[in-house]
Amino acid sequence: MREYKRYKEYKESGIEWIGEIPKKWERNRIKYFAEPIGGYPFNSDLFTNDDNDGFPLLRIRNILDQEIKTYYSGKIIKEALINNDEILIGMDGDFNICWWNNGKALMNQRVCKMNISKNVNKKFLYYTMRFPLKQINDITYYTTVKHLSLDQVNNIYFAIPSLEEQQKIVSFLDQKTDEIDEIITKKEILIDYLEKYKKSVITEAVTKGKLGDKYLSEDGKLVDEIEMKDSGVEWIGKIPEFIDAVKIKRLTQIKRGASPRPIDNPIYFDDKGEYSWVRISDVTRSDDYLLDTEQTLSKLGASKSVKMDKGDIFLSIAATVGKPIITKIKCCIHDGFVYFPEYNENKKFLFYIFKSEQPYRGLGKHGTQINLNTTIVGDIKIPYFKKSNQEKIAIYLDQKTKQIDNLIQKTKESIEKYKEYKKSLIFEAVTGKIDLRDYELEGGEELAEHNNSSETKRECLSAVN
Repeated sequence: MREYKRYKEYKESGIEWIGEIPKKWERNRIKYFAEPIGGYPFNSDLFTNDDNDGFPLLRIRNILDQEIKTYYSGKIIKEALINNDEILIGMDGDFNICWWNNGKALMNQRVCKMNISKNVNKKFLYYTMRFPLKQINDITYYTTVKHLSLDQVNNIYFAIPSLEEQQKIVSFLDQKTDEIDEIITKKEILIDYLEKYKKSVITEAVTKGKLGDKYLSEDGKLVDEIEMKDSGVEWIGKIPEFIDAVKIKRLTQIKRGASPRPIDNPIYFDDKGEYSWVRISDVTRSDDYLLDTEQTLSKLGASKSVKMDKGDIFLSIAATVGKPIITKIKCCIHDGFVYFPEYNENKKFLFYIFKSEQPYRGLGKHGTQINLNTTIVGDIKIPYFKKSNQEKIAIYLDQKTKQIDNLIQKTKESIEKYKEYKKSLIFEAVTGKIDLRDYELEGGEELAEHNNSSETKRECLSAVN
């Protein structure tokens, strides 16, 4: 990334979060340049979700996404009215700040707006305020109730250059943050594309035996093409003519886990217990394999649950619905999971069938609205390859999905680097660590090599093909 020049002379600001500032800059409290105006405690009995039955109402939970999800059917309070190009601050929680651009709305009592005087550039103050607010947030991190007062906002210090310099800094930051945000958005789109690509690779492999550009023949050889037939199952589509689609219940029983009751009784838990206790949250935060859990059961607790051995597969049917996982540890599962006690086929093959998410088509939206139980899972039809071919498909998918996951992880790490770069660039600009007085707006050459999503997509595809 480009390095920017510094001012010739600096002085100490006396403010910890600011550090040194250019010699000609000043420092002062916000109250001399702006006034925080708090929102209003609107009557929640008059809240509605219907935009035809009320005026848009901004609540603190919607500051970051800038979405209006609540409407107020009562009297409009002018003091609580906000328009576009307002600086808004969440007064509880993480003290988030936003530049509002979603039209007229009312703000509730947990939101405040900044009324700006003519002596400061509003956008400059917006870029600056995130840093002292974060410092206040960090100081109050461990408090039970985090609340920001208007007086605290008034007494925040910030560094102040001339109005001309403020405008230069704002123009620079507007351009650079837009460029960075565009790159981040493209990388997020790329991640979404890779996730979908991974699911399509899995689906093609488990339904058609397609491994790359080849197909598995009945005797396990890779061939250019094979005869297909209609499976009669929507999510499967066509399958090799030498296999059939069978219901899972023809291959194994499907059973639910069990919980010791009452589950909060400490006699069921032991930090040194042999069996880990699996909660939905343990599965949600895990990838393909369950490696650890937050709790372990006592012998008594384990005796009242369902035990899983290393290598067993089970499926969540509550909260994060439809997520499969293979355990690498001895554990017990509750009735928010189903398992397959008589399944003698390749377990990783079954795992990938569920991983594709395709068997849930028609059962509701994945992860939220699916309604699964032992009967529904048992009635799911899956392609039935012979066991040796199941193993070959599973080995191929292990390698292929690992390649794709590595690309996804690298892209996520790149996004985090850009977010950190954006944050540091804003900080350096608003505290005078870089001199932008002679800066001319450019086309963002230092970011250009990362700004071609089509080329990046081609490189990613070549890396996994």
